[in-house]
Amino acid sequence: MPDSVQTVSKRTWNGVVRFLFFFVVVSCAALAALFIVGNQPLSSNDNALSKVVRVQPGMNTRQIAELLEEEGIISNPALFQIMVRLESAEHHLQAGAYLLSPEMRPLEIIDHLRSGRVTTVRVIIPEGFEIKQIAALLAEKGLADRERFIELASDAHSVFGEELPIDLPIASLEGYLFPDTYYFSEGQTEEDLIGQMVSRFVQVAEEEVVPLLEESGLTLHEVVTLASIVEREIMVHEERAIVASVYLNRLAVDMPLQADPTVRYVTEEERPIVLYRDLEIDSPYNTYRYRGLPPGPIASPGLASMLAVLNPAETNYFFFVSRRDGTHEFTETYSEHLKARRALGY
Repeated sequence: MPDSVQTVSKRTWNGVVRFLFFFVVVSCAALAALFIVGNQPLSSNDNALSKVVRVQPGMNTRQIAELLEEEGIISNPALFQIMVRLESAEHHLQAGAYLLSPEMRPLEIIDHLRSGRVTTVRVIIPEGFEIKQIAALLAEKGLADRERFIELASDAHSVFGEELPIDLPIASLEGYLFPDTYYFSEGQTEEDLIGQMVSRFVQVAEEEVVPLLEESGLTLHEVVTLASIVEREIMVHEERAIVASVYLNRLAVDMPLQADPTVRYVTEEERPIVLYRDLEIDSPYNTYRYRGLPPGPIASPGLASMLAVLNPAETNYFFFVSRRDGTHEFTETYSEHLKARRALGY
């Protein structure tokens, strides 16, 4: 072979080697950069709230990544999927309930999904529960310190700082701990538990309540406040919209609501009935003494009661009295109300 041909071949080979070397170096650098960027946590806040995320059986990597984004745990589902592939974990992510936080790095999340299943406790928060009742229920199940839960839930800023997820004209989160079925973990703090319930409220409110506010002329806080009274008044679902109409009719003519549940909310003793002396309690929650709505909710209303306030029955009722069987007798005038009370033995 001529020397010139050998020289060209050698140069070509050297060029190929240099190109391959450069390609490998660049690829490694790009991979390292991708690894660094892809492994950044969504939040650098050490106080970021944790939550239990449930990965259902049969979910693939893409679905899991999208779920984590929806739950506010990661910011970039595509990058997360790449990290899963780099870790060769595509077929090793398990279904289960996981306690995750936006301050966790994706590699840490992936490790949890491979082997970090947590034990959860199923908790049903009933409609109409007050903060103190929710706290007692969680304490009974060993999930929270009762007093600390009440203290935190009574001051939204102590949980969320200055970035409140809802517009609150008062400090308390009473009414905003949405009644639902939850899966909590023993590793969650009281802040986490409160955050999870408030997040559920925000989700339900944005989907079902907020779109109806403009037509109602009410604010979200007013809806939740009135709905909480309705929730504590009724025992049968069919009366929600009727009771809501009574209170809305009273508000329309600046008539005191005179709602017993608002008085019971501020009595020192817990009892099923309101005594005459209770009506003298000097509190803005005493709707016998103060006109209009109380400053805030008196319990956590369910979606049905909020929708009843937004879509009340069309009535001329201003009064109602209990029939002692869970239902009420509704009347339009005070004289009719007194007659109904006498007929029912009051």
